[in-house]
Amino acid sequence: MKKVQNEIKIGLTIVIAMLIAVIGFRLMQDVPLFRPSLQLYTYFSQVDGVNPGTSVYMSGVKIGSVNRVRLAGPDSVEVVMNLSFTEGIPVGSRAYIEAADLIGTKRVRIHHSGRDEMIPDGGFIEGIYDQGGFAELQAFAEDLKPDIERTTGHLAGVLGQIDDVLADGGKEDIRQTIGALSQSSQQINRLLQSRSADLEESIIHLKSMMASLDTLSAGSKGQLEEILANLETTSRELGVVSTELGGVSTELHLMMQQINSGEGTLGRLIQDPSLYENLDSLAINLKNITRILEEDPRHFLKHMRLVDIF
Repeated sequence: MKKVQNEIKIGLTIVIAMLIAVIGFRLMQDVPLFRPSLQLYTYFSQVDGVNPGTSVYMSGVKIGSVNRVRLAGPDSVEVVMNLSFTEGIPVGSRAYIEAADLIGTKRVRIHHSGRDEMIPDGGFIEGIYDQGGFAELQAFAEDLKPDIERTTGHLAGVLGQIDDVLADGGKEDIRQTIGALSQSSQQINRLLQSRSADLEESIIHLKSMMASLDTLSAGSKGQLEEILANLETTSRELGVVSTELGGVSTELHLMMQQINSGEGTLGRLIQDPSLYENLDSLAINLKNITRILEEDPRHFLKHMRLVDIF
């Protein structure tokens, strides 16, 4: 009888242990104990950091975890998710693998499509691996790596040259240069101190000059305004004169065109050489007549009756 009781105790202990193991296993997988769960399958090209137990979120709320991760092909990884959200996942929804924090922890985020039809238990949901900003940052760092290495090499070379200069006595040269700069600074300071009175006097004279100019400007404000008004009037008059000169210039231009074309008396005189020759001949005849008239006036008056009286 006692042996039977021991066997019963051992059996009960084993059963209780198995129950505890099943309960613990289901709790670790986020599988509800007293209500059914929804199991979905998806495939990703890669699942860096996703393992059994990885949390599954939808709209920022945890709704389950990853149950199993299995390599289904060279570029395909099967992921099985157990979801406690038994209301269902709409058809057309997508599962994204994304970073959960700054240290590289991954999580699965389901983006629901908003449709009315739901994916059945054991159904398939499209999986997308989202590299996120960390991948972009890593790619940017990879692009910068050659430039950083090249800059580091140049910097090392410059530091080596500086070290060589310092090793060849450059420290003493630098010390002397700093000493010379310090001495020059002291000399400038002494000069400023010795000439501070002159500087103050110059500043006072400059202030007085500026005040005088200000007073002169204020006293001559009316004259300046009158001069500006006269300048404005003169400018308008010059504009009128310029317009009139433009008209005169136009008339002169037309006159010169007429003269060049031989129009008018002056144009004919310039363009017709015979008229000029006739005028020249007329001038010579008039000159001869005048000369004869002066020498012998009776030559022209002898045919007149009044001359016979004499």
